[in-house]
Amino acid sequence: MLMTTLILASKADSASLTLHQAMVEANTWESTSSPLGELLISTEIDAHMLLVNEIHIRSDNIGKMHMDSINKNIDDIIVLSKHVSSSEVPAMTVHPIGVPTGQEMGESGRSGGVYGTLVPPNPRMAAFLRAIVRKGALEPNLSNFDLTLEATHHGPVMSLPTMYVEIGSSEKEWTDSHLASIWAEIIVENLSAKAPDLNKRWMLCIGGGHYAPRHRDILIRSNELVGHILPSYSLPDVNEEESLHNFGEILRAAILSMRAARPKAQVIAHLDRKSMNSDLRRYIVAKLGTFDVDVVRGKQLLIIE
Repeated sequence: MLMTTLILASKADSASLTLHQAMVEANTWESTSSPLGELLISTEIDAHMLLVNEIHIRSDNIGKMHMDSINKNIDDIIVLSKHVSSSEVPAMTVHPIGVPTGQEMGESGRSGGVYGTLVPPNPRMAAFLRAIVRKGALEPNLSNFDLTLEATHHGPVMSLPTMYVEIGSSEKEWTDSHLASIWAEIIVENLSAKAPDLNKRWMLCIGGGHYAPRHRDILIRSNELVGHILPSYSLPDVNEEESLHNFGEILRAAILSMRAARPKAQVIAHLDRKSMNSDLRRYIVAKLGTFDVDVVRGKQLLIIE
């Protein structure tokens, strides 16, 4: 089944521009007009690449706007972006988007998006993670890099399955054309291959740090797919009513957005058990049960396929 992917880049992000240039060089494109920005359509893979002026985290619903402007269905979105972290550890990351933390449900997120809105995740994410980890084993340049997932965070709001592909964490990496070419090669390889099976189950990951080490470990040692990743800092205080209510809304948004992205695929949950106490774990397992989501242990995921 052919899936058309929109690759989104922004002139307001130096890494996004470096990645955009790497994609231009990694493939053959035809330029075409668009009211939204500079549009290239690949002649080799089923992909459109759109370069916009505004920062991508504020580009709400640009996938839908692009579909309307070209009168063609887009199946999923890959956003090319810089990665920023206070440690400035070099990193190549992938992650789903949405805002699972905040004060008031419905408020605007600090980095785009809306608190309580989780965007349908792009099922290609696990394959991208496995690909960058494989490259890391072969590329001496990547030996000091974090090659990893990140938890669900930031905007924009999108209705189509979306993932971010990032290079970080400082200007040195953002403008490194060799690093960008590594991601470009992975993107072209992935989009040239068969799209993820629409019926294959996928994981909702809960607990652990922002870089999801336990979930990452399972994904690189199995063939599972991944959707949203809700880290420990997004989990509730079981003794606080409002906190439980808000988390219930976030969990609902995570599950429903995964089901919207792939209606035929079963959603299962994987918990980073060591990151939560038994009360919280019991609450989360029970809450998942109300959505018919089974919790599967890591060791089971490494065996069953």
